[in-house]
Amino acid sequence: NQVPPRGLTAPAFAKEQDAKAIEEILALDAKRFAGKVSQAGISMCGYGPVTAMLIAAKRLGAREAKLLKYATSSDMSRDLRTAVGYGAIAVYR
Repeated sequence: NQVPPRGLTAPAFAKEQDAKAIEEILALDAKRFAGKVSQAGISMCGYGPVTAMLIAAKRLGAREAKLLKYATSSDMSRDLRTAVGYGAIAVYR
């Protein structure tokens, strides 16, 4: 949960930031994921476990990842002042 830049609602900013991380997760690239999170200053829970999952998935032969669902907390609350993003991603061999 970060303060959005002027002109963006919290949900729009969350989606923008999350899209950067999700792009690298879908590419199954742990190194690029870690770099993107750091470079873009993305605040996220589960950074370590996601990185570990990406490394393990590749070692176990994963070839594809698919975004199943993405939503923000404001999709339910309709509060545009704060938002947390949630993504469900499946990884396949």
